[in-house]
Amino acid sequence: MKLNRNFLLITGLAVLLITCLIIWRPGPGNVAINDESDLGKGATLSSSRNLESVSSIARLNDWKELDDPVQDGWESEALHDLLKKKLAVISGQVTSDVFDQDLLSEVVGQNVEGSVLVPVISEDTWSGGGVVVRRREVPEEVSYSDRAGFTSALQMIPNALGGEAKSRRCSFKVVELKVEQELVRARVLIECARIDQSGVLEQHGDWLTTWKRSGSGKEFMLSGVLLQRFEQSEGERRLFADCTESILKGNESYRRQLQLGYPYWLQRIQDTRQMTLLGTPGTALGDVNGDGLEDLYLCQPGGLPNRLFVQQPNGSLKDFTEESGTGWVESCRSALFVDLDNDGDQDLVIASYARMVVSRNDGKGRFSVAGIMELGIGAMGVSAADYDGDGDLDLYVCHYSKGDLDLEAGATVIGSGGQFVYHDANNAGRNYLYRNEIQSESWDFQDVTEEVGLDVNNRRFSLAAGWEDYDNDGDQDLYVANDFGRNNLYRNDNGRFVDVAPEVQGEDRASGMSVSWGDVDRDGVMDLYVANMFSAAGNRIAPQQGFSPGSSEETRGALLRFARGNTLLLQEEGKFRDASEELGVTMGRWAWSSMFADINNDGWEDLLVANGYITTPDTGDL
Repeated sequence: MKLNRNFLLITGLAVLLITCLIIWRPGPGNVAINDESDLGKGATLSSSRNLESVSSIARLNDWKELDDPVQDGWESEALHDLLKKKLAVISGQVTSDVFDQDLLSEVVGQNVEGSVLVPVISEDTWSGGGVVVRRREVPEEVSYSDRAGFTSALQMIPNALGGEAKSRRCSFKVVELKVEQELVRARVLIECARIDQSGVLEQHGDWLTTWKRSGSGKEFMLSGVLLQRFEQSEGERRLFADCTESILKGNESYRRQLQLGYPYWLQRIQDTRQMTLLGTPGTALGDVNGDGLEDLYLCQPGGLPNRLFVQQPNGSLKDFTEESGTGWVESCRSALFVDLDNDGDQDLVIASYARMVVSRNDGKGRFSVAGIMELGIGAMGVSAADYDGDGDLDLYVCHYSKGDLDLEAGATVIGSGGQFVYHDANNAGRNYLYRNEIQSESWDFQDVTEEVGLDVNNRRFSLAAGWEDYDNDGDQDLYVANDFGRNNLYRNDNGRFVDVAPEVQGEDRASGMSVSWGDVDRDGVMDLYVANMFSAAGNRIAPQQGFSPGSSEETRGALLRFARGNTLLLQEEGKFRDASEELGVTMGRWAWSSMFADINNDGWEDLLVANGYITTPDTGDL
């Protein structure tokens, strides 16, 4: 089950509001009421702030009751919360200097049965570019039947990771949960790592765990654990290093704008519609001044200026926003550097909150607005291709929900959009194809969406699109990733488009965030990778009978599909085959963007996935 992101946002803001309401520091002459037990025991309400505090406590208790999964008939989720705490104790042992046997005895049963948790793998599965991967796909068998055996098996994890305790981290996610009378069975994803000066080592695996109800009936103890799958990768160094500070620190805008973050700006700008936890403004790379170095353009939420940073010979970036004339303050979703007028320099396309802006480059990185296309609220991604083969690049704009400036703040936030069919939406804002008709000084773009057939299946909360000649017939075809339901694959037939996604098995009905084309198996035809969302909660809940009562099995299956994660579609004889699980590429967490790139120069396409979303209190942020 993919949790509705607007719901998560509202939930988070509600919790934050409640927390703020109950924070009260008593001053002279006031008596603080810590909880309901203080009432009737001599406490005095000497100010209206005390009354507010009492009311806030009541609201907090109401919220806890509202957020109680047992009240909603989801005992399994209450069990998950319990198991999550117990698994945290186990992961804490991995990241500690010494094992606490007393602590483990509160979690692990005396007669626990289990397998090794770090198998011996004699041969490398893959190596290259300083990285070694060892993988085992065969489940392990029971090799001990007591707590001492489990302790020894668990100790294998920090022993294999090595390093000091402070350099190790370990986490668990329960992705399947079944209640069987006195037992609970849970499939758990484990991710552990050690990162220090000597290098990086990661472990990923699946545990099939069994938990036995205690005599009281309220507690569960770990009674079985079997390793189902294991992978360990090791490198002498990190593949990538964060160089943000080193290349941007010389700019005042970096210190005074970019480093401060959205919580700071939420209190200081007027329009907060697009300034949310999601951080949807995009970026673009391109050589704007013809010096052979890639420059960086950053879109920003409304009220803050976009920024253009020009690369210097030493690799640092210099703020060139004012000189370039590109510091627009309208909320911008995406940007694209592309040569629209075929004069050899990179022009700039911006998809803003309500319109698309095209700007001409004078060849030195200074831009002037050459055209504005009104799109309606909700524009998202923008891409370019010569779809009609006339020698110039045309523009395709993805659209999200049908927003309205009169609606409440956040009306067009990702995940919102009013009433829609979650797994098969068709009522979003329309996408656009603009044909390039630039002639010398006249910059014209014609909306040809309906004319070329791209108005079909065109309202599906689109986030990104990718052009590629997937059928090798010499023209550019178009794949569109949609957030709610079916994706589109528009085949280009001499300048007219037909959505062939259903017939070539390319729909990938999930929360499409981005799309990347690449020849994965080097067979001469292009394959597809689509970024979606992985949800542990969705994987646990959607298969259960209590989920979506009254829905057909097909609908339930479609909703469960939203939780699986990313998708790799291999092209075979003109059709696509879902090879995601087979090739192990579904886990991208809450993925937003993805791309094929040969990062180690071995001739094979690798995958990079950008991800992240805050769904729980983040102690390192607010």
